[in-house]
Amino acid sequence: MSSATASRIASITVTYNPDPGRLSEQIRALRGQVDRILVVDNGSQAPVGDMLAADPGGPSIELIGLAENRGVASAFNIGVRRARERGAQFVLLLDHDSIPTPGMVTALRAAYERCAQSPGAPPVAAVGPRVNDVRDHREYPFIRMGWTHNRHLRCGADGAQALACDFIISSGTLIPLESFSSVGEFDESLFIDSVDLEWCCRARSRGLALYGVCAARLDHWLGDQRRRVLGNLRLVVHSPQRVYYMTRNRLLLYRRSYVPLKWKLKDVLRVVGKFAATMLLIAPRGEYARMTARAIRDALAQRGGKLTGGDA
Repeated sequence: MSSATASRIASITVTYNPDPGRLSEQIRALRGQVDRILVVDNGSQAPVGDMLAADPGGPSIELIGLAENRGVASAFNIGVRRARERGAQFVLLLDHDSIPTPGMVTALRAAYERCAQSPGAPPVAAVGPRVNDVRDHREYPFIRMGWTHNRHLRCGADGAQALACDFIISSGTLIPLESFSSVGEFDESLFIDSVDLEWCCRARSRGLALYGVCAARLDHWLGDQRRRVLGNLRLVVHSPQRVYYMTRNRLLLYRRSYVPLKWKLKDVLRVVGKFAATMLLIAPRGEYARMTARAIRDALAQRGGKLTGGDA
């Protein structure tokens, strides 16, 4: 391990019916970057243990198998608690479809130290990498929230700076365990969507800082699929069940005081626009409408957690 990663870093990968090849690629990419690999499996039908056994060597790999899908937030929390038991000081959060590039963790750790030690700087809640969707080679910017529009912060050619921001996606995020004492664990009532957004808003409301690290890169798959409609217009398409969580959780966050009003005002328009585009352009329209209606009902009733019944 390099000196930048000598402070006991445990990665936490949440799996749910992962692609064996991509999970294997992630495990290989983590070798030499972290001290321990924790895999929390959310009740996959696929034999995740066999996938991990196919890649011996490298840092210690520990599988925590859950009997059912308890959601991303719960799985991350379980991983964080186990990492603490194993003596880790930092956790690196990962989805099963994310691939750290060489040196990513070293860059995150070094940036964390620079930002945390800067004179007068607030405590650092987390740092995250540049995220590139390998399917269309699109790089997602870091976000700083504004009233009329969100500022999209992009890295310069040197790729060396750390950018203060208001939101970083969970996959690839490096978090010192002490941050959870100030911010708390991930909100399990959200189950899967907006889990990272809610935690980032909570951290910022408590005076902690978030940074995007330009020297760190993560290859990731965002969204279920890309679909071309109306000529060259491309939409990120999610399943009806995922649209349920996206809609319900956003409505739940609208009622939370620590979530910035500037985000809520813009997001209402985004949700309406996304719903209209889905209803007009994406099949099955009836199922999307039904899931959206149920999301609204559950949000109004302040009902979180896993979607239950025949829709789950």
